[in-house]
Amino acid sequence: MSSRVAIILSVMAVYLIGMVLIGLRGRKYSSSNKDVMTAAGQGTMLLVVGSYLGSHLGNGVVVGGAQNGAMYGIGGLWYGAGSAFSYLLFAVVLAKLIYKKGYLTLPDVLAEHYGDKVTAVLIAILHCGAMIGMIAGQIIAGKLLFEYIGLPGTLGAAITLVIVIGYCAMSGLWGVMMTDVVQTSVILVVTVVSIIWMAGQGSFELMSSTLPAGSYDLVPFDAETMIMMFGPGMLYGLISALSYQRTVSCKEEKTARLAPMIAGVIILAFAVLPVFIGMYGRALWPDAEAKTIIFKVLMEKFPPILGGLMVACICAAVMSTCDGQLLAGSANIVNDIYLKVINPNGHSDEKKLARMTTISTVVMGIIAMLISLSFTMMVPLLSLCYSLLNSGALVMTMGAIFWKKSTKEGAIASFVVGVGLTLLNYFGVIAMPYASVLPLVPAAIVFVIVSLMTQPKEQVD
Repeated sequence: MSSRVAIILSVMAVYLIGMVLIGLRGRKYSSSNKDVMTAAGQGTMLLVVGSYLGSHLGNGVVVGGAQNGAMYGIGGLWYGAGSAFSYLLFAVVLAKLIYKKGYLTLPDVLAEHYGDKVTAVLIAILHCGAMIGMIAGQIIAGKLLFEYIGLPGTLGAAITLVIVIGYCAMSGLWGVMMTDVVQTSVILVVTVVSIIWMAGQGSFELMSSTLPAGSYDLVPFDAETMIMMFGPGMLYGLISALSYQRTVSCKEEKTARLAPMIAGVIILAFAVLPVFIGMYGRALWPDAEAKTIIFKVLMEKFPPILGGLMVACICAAVMSTCDGQLLAGSANIVNDIYLKVINPNGHSDEKKLARMTTISTVVMGIIAMLISLSFTMMVPLLSLCYSLLNSGALVMTMGAIFWKKSTKEGAIASFVVGVGLTLLNYFGVIAMPYASVLPLVPAAIVFVIVSLMTQPKEQVD
């Protein structure tokens, strides 16, 4: 093992031990199953902003951004821009309402408006499935790191899964949020320092002289690719259970309203920086694979301490982001399916609820790991998950919140049409242009028509 790799691995080990210690402290805010899901209402501005940032900074925006930078050039920033606007949209449209109503999950919204179990269960299942896909997207980072250093990617995915599940069981949402604060603070500083270091090394001159002119086009791809990168992630902000959980965890309404807005602005300013790292890697190694380009730059070109900190942050991001998504998926299973449908009187049995949360977490993690083995690029998988969830949940959820005439029949019809079209397109049964967002249009049309046809008699009269 070279001294450079030894230094990087040592930095990673120390950093990750620190994250585990933070997780242990989170146990004091996990005395009940509800506290595990909401951080016992202890969300301060720093904690919540850091948690919002942690969902994207580290993997989607950093690893995915570098991959996109290597493939597309500066236009690779659009996925990060969509992530930023997802938070801005949530802050403007929903944050205040979610805080006042205390909605923990999407089915909470649907149950209050539609008053039935079918819509809640449909969305719980869909959301849980989407969370599994997103967790798989995060596990890909661990798999790629192992592949880069010459170890089996399957081993990397398995080790990542074990660490993630152990951390989730140990820390709850508070530990996840605090990990996010530390991780994002370090990654913001280290990325900025890295860009300054690159500038001092003449990296931008190298990129300018080596990369094709198209690498500096802001939109270097067709409109459909542009929408796929930007649109699903942005719209997902309106139905993100992680955002709902963070909002419910806030101590004050002001925190609930401003935290996603602050996080969105920071991500928007940050999104281009990992793209530069990917472009730098492409300039250095024109034939290198885009999927591992960021690890190649960090571990072979950057100063060891700088590279080690960045890789450690990416690993911590896998840990905290997966844990947040596991908690959200577990909330669907325990809160929305078991407690709302199977056993509405089961709130008092904390041991059983904790056991169910643990079992659902393990099962979701294993499925996610298996999915991760079939993918090498993060952004396409994440965009697919966003698109699938949007197609089934966005219309019925926004209708429940903002349209008094919406009905459960209209909600179910929109779900079937939206999810059905998305799956038919994905499996090649039909060919649909702009498939990442287009199913929302017929889903919305069907939603309105069926809702108007199924109005309660007192409203019709």
